[in-house]
Amino acid sequence: MLPAVLALVAFAVIPGLRGQPQNPSAKSQRKAVDESRFPIADFSAAEPTDPIQRARRRSRQQKYDKSDWAVNPDTVSDSTVRVDSVDQNLPAFPLAQSTVVVTGKITDSRAYLSDDKTGVYSVFSLQVDDVINNASGKTLAPGALLELEREGGRVKFPSGRVHLYITNEQDMPLVGSHYVLFLANGNNDLVFQIVTGYELREGKVYPLDDLPKSKIYQNADETTFLSELRMKIPNP
Repeated sequence: MLPAVLALVAFAVIPGLRGQPQNPSAKSQRKAVDESRFPIADFSAAEPTDPIQRARRRSRQQKYDKSDWAVNPDTVSDSTVRVDSVDQNLPAFPLAQSTVVVTGKITDSRAYLSDDKTGVYSVFSLQVDDVINNASGKTLAPGALLELEREGGRVKFPSGRVHLYITNEQDMPLVGSHYVLFLANGNNDLVFQIVTGYELREGKVYPLDDLPKSKIYQNADETTFLSELRMKIPNP
C-alpha cells in the first residue's frame, strides 16, 4: 500500500532549477490523497500497433516530454510532488483561463507516459450534461463525449512498484462522479485541459483543487452555485 501523505520527494518548478529536488517544506506537504483517483500508466506498455493511433498518441505525448518529474524506475521514493506550479490566485470561476465550462459525468480514466517517458499525464472521458459556456470554436452539446487531460498520475515500473506523481493543490476527478469543469483547448479535436472544477454531490459543491478562492464554495448549495456561475458568463 502506498503512503497516503506525500512528503518524501518534492520538485519545485523554479526557473533555473528545472526538475531539481528541493527540501520538503510546509508548502510541499499535502493532506491525505485518494490515490485511486490517479490512473496508472505501465512503464513497459507497448505502443499501439495501428500506425494512425500511434501517430495520434505521440502527438499528444510529446507535449509532456522533458518533464520536471523525470520519471525513472530507479527513483527511491514512492511519490513525487511538484510544488509552486499552480496559480494560487486562480479565480473561483476562472472564465478568462477557460474556453469551455460544462457539467458532466466522468466515465473513464487512463494514464500515459510522455513520448520520452520522463512525464506522465491522465486522460478522462466526460459525458456532457450541460454546456454552460463555449468559446472554443468547437461544436458541443449535451451528450457529447470529451477527453480531458491533466498532468500527473501513477506509473507502474517493471519491478511492480507503483509511483505517484502529483501536482500540489491539484486532484483528479473521480470516475462515476459529476462535475462542473473549467476547460482550456487542447491540441486535438474535443480534447481539453482541466483548469479546475467542482464535484457536484447530493446537492452540494466540493472544489476539485485545494485553491484559496475555490474554498468559498466548499459545501455550497449546488443550485445557488450554478446560478452564480451562470450570472458571471458574458453573453451566455
